[in-house]
Amino acid sequence: MKGLSGICITVCLVSIAVCIFSVLIPQKRTAKIMSFVIGLFLTVTILSSIIAKSEEISLDISELEKYKLPEYSQDDYNDTAIQMTADNLTSALNELLKNEGINADDIKLTLKITDEGRIYASRVVIYINEEDYLRRSDIKSIIYRNLSKEPEIYVTGQENERSAQ
Repeated sequence: MKGLSGICITVCLVSIAVCIFSVLIPQKRTAKIMSFVIGLFLTVTILSSIIAKSEEISLDISELEKYKLPEYSQDDYNDTAIQMTADNLTSALNELLKNEGINADDIKLTLKITDEGRIYASRVVIYINEEDYLRRSDIKSIIYRNLSKEPEIYVTGQENERSAQ
């Protein structure tokens, strides 16, 4: 690491020196020659610094293994994608229903991933209060338009949850 930091320091100092010399170069006859000389100086200095410090640069792979990233399977990514999608869809459906004056007590989505990587709703369960029970056809319409899946609607707070189908 010391070798790499030494190279970086050398490059920075030489770059500063080149900038200063570039400003001092007259812009007439000698500009091209001086630019060539400064460019050559910069290149030689950087190369010589790299060659001199190359022995100090270690590429020990055992040190890099300390910083190994954890491995994840495709199932882990799929589960994360499904969970994030379900959370976002639940929020969006709540908003859509609220815009229609319907307060859903709970929305539970079961999402699956196809072999092509598409996420779809395999089951939608909505819990509503008795006041909104009469609007179940509106609820079904809203959900079907957005998820292409007809929801199961249950009334919250009843001992035996009756289906509204």
